[in-house]
Amino acid sequence: MNIYTGISYHTLDSKNRLFLPPKYRGKTKKYIFTSGIDECVVIYSYDIWKDVVKKIESISLKNKSYQRAFLRTFFADTEVVEIDNQGRVLIPQKFKEKYRLTKEVVIVGVKEKIELWNKVIWEKYYYSSINMLKKI
Repeated sequence: MNIYTGISYHTLDSKNRLFLPPKYRGKTKKYIFTSGIDECVVIYSYDIWKDVVKKIESISLKNKSYQRAFLRTFFADTEVVEIDNQGRVLIPQKFKEKYRLTKEVVIVGVKEKIELWNKVIWEKYYYSSINMLKKI
């Protein structure tokens, strides 16, 4: 299992492709794009995604209507993307719009997942988080 760390600043090309640096690549050519809790796209390598699915399947909500709604919305908002031979992934348009991904983006390694942020939103979040953590 890869453990992803660090921050990398990148630009999307004119075709909405992102160069994924080697340190963020898994052993597979397939990646899963899904919605994050915060204002970012969450990216999993396909191998890790299988473990995520197992965890999600183990969640049991008392209200089965909520359970079905959670599963449907979670998996409906997921896309499989393949990396090309130049190390680029095509950013699905729905994620580009939802997370306001412009030309300048930030890749953040967070343990077993990668997050993709709009640069301005990331910097606001990051500095806000640093200030919050100073209070601990």
